[in-house]
Amino acid sequence: MKRLWWLFAAGLFLLALIVQWPAAWLAPRIEQATQQRWRLGSVRGTVWRGQAVLYSLDRSSGRWHPGRRIHWDFVWGELLRGRLAVQTGLGDAGRVRLAAGPRSWSIEELDATMPAEQIAVLLPATLADYGWSGPMHARAQVFSCQWGRAGCVGRIDLSWTKAAVAYVPGPPLGDYQLRLTAEGKALRFDLATVRGRLRITGAGELSGGALRFTGEAWANGEHAGNLETILQALGRPGAAPGRYLIEYREKIR
Repeated sequence: MKRLWWLFAAGLFLLALIVQWPAAWLAPRIEQATQQRWRLGSVRGTVWRGQAVLYSLDRSSGRWHPGRRIHWDFVWGELLRGRLAVQTGLGDAGRVRLAAGPRSWSIEELDATMPAEQIAVLLPATLADYGWSGPMHARAQVFSCQWGRAGCVGRIDLSWTKAAVAYVPGPPLGDYQLRLTAEGKALRFDLATVRGRLRITGAGELSGGALRFTGEAWANGEHAGNLETILQALGRPGAAPGRYLIEYREKIR
């Protein structure tokens, strides 16, 4: 009887440890998953319910910049479906549900806004170092990927407003729409301009360890500034005067 009592007490103690599992445990996992480009600071609560400030790395200076405070709640009902799920909120900037099962993980009910510079640090290779800025709003119903395989399905729509790049001086370049479509081992993206002094349209693909983009760009309006000179350096003349063909190729490590 005494042995059973100790086993029961030990079980309760273990359960209490699990329930109170500190949220700080998540911080190194976030850094590892994002290749040390995101980290959590000012972490409070538990892994089941907590909050933190999301920091992103400025690789040029080596400094960490604080972003929005995020909070999360474990969705216990998803256990009945054989999944682990967390509902994450960014205050008035939106929400997203992250879920994982035995075969796949997914991003669901995404409707959130983040600064472009925080998203850009996750981009591959030199693309992350161009000095992106301006708010990005992302929407998606379900975007899922298989564990251990480069196979994903789903679509994410991005609206980038007041877009700017550090290498291009002057006012914001404009507002753009970017659609990401996952089809197995390939991620396709389509880019279109809503308005702005830099008009650009095109499509590309990330697959087979390579990033490819082909499009057309041109300066627009009286605020075009020195864009014409920049486009001449980046592209080659297109079929119409003032329009330039832009091609980008890069191997992803």
